[in-house]
Amino acid sequence: MNAQNSIDLTAVITTPENIQFEYRIAGPFRRLPAFLLDFVLRGVCVVAFFVLMIFIGAMASIPFGMILFLIFLVSFAFDWFYGLFFETYWNGQTPGKWLTKTRVISVDGRPINAYQATVRNFLRLADFAPMVSFEMMSSDAQPVYAIPTFLVSLLCMSMSPRFQRLGDLAAGTMVVVNEQSWVPTNIKLEDARVASLSEHIPPNFRMSSTLAKAIALYAERRNRISMGRRTELASHLAKPLLKQFNFLDDTSPDLLLCALYYREFVSKDAFSEAKQYAASPSKDSVSLPVNAMPLPTESLPPILKSPQ
Repeated sequence: MNAQNSIDLTAVITTPENIQFEYRIAGPFRRLPAFLLDFVLRGVCVVAFFVLMIFIGAMASIPFGMILFLIFLVSFAFDWFYGLFFETYWNGQTPGKWLTKTRVISVDGRPINAYQATVRNFLRLADFAPMVSFEMMSSDAQPVYAIPTFLVSLLCMSMSPRFQRLGDLAAGTMVVVNEQSWVPTNIKLEDARVASLSEHIPPNFRMSSTLAKAIALYAERRNRISMGRRTELASHLAKPLLKQFNFLDDTSPDLLLCALYYREFVSKDAFSEAKQYAASPSKDSVSLPVNAMPLPTESLPPILKSPQ
């Protein structure tokens, strides 16, 4: 048995570029506090909404039936879409996961996407099975099977080397301990030229593990850095790469690092329509594609410049 997987519970992910990253898997006892914190937070939000609606209803004479209907809708939304929303837009974390320093990522090490968040959260009910009746608590209770036992979830996690519950297995995700600051997050790279420039990076280029971590950390923090400082920092990594790739000297260092991050960590289908917008950065090619269109330059990083 592989000691690295069985003793220290570390998942080693190898990217298509043959770069290895290590993640410490979060087990059921590490994930339970996050689940309980999220459960309590959802309950507090629903109760607060209930009190607010009772107050508004009393002031505006809203029928009590309408208030109950709105509370039902809010409760339904929190139950089914709370985890989906936060894991999609908050880099694989819910408030409970953030407090317990855990995160959901894809099994290939990439950030989780909306489809994966939907699958794993909508299958959560199956992970609660089998349900136990309220009759176990009181003989006078109605025979409603609504108390989760989590046996399906625990069985799946015990049989998975990455502690994946049923929803994780279906979505291709896993929960890891978020201790490493360079773990790639779901960073939005809205400039279409990022994807375009990544297509011009030589396909045989392989980043070292140190370089990949540095670029991931830069991409995660670049929006909190001023433009001048951003260019200065990016230049240290970009200058030798510009020479290695035979790119134009005035290629934006910031744009190059974002393109490298995109190629390594971002899903390949994200900017499928963006490739038509970029000029080739290679010194051997200075022409624009036939269907190229000018990009707006306001509020954007320094752009790729074609020779005059």
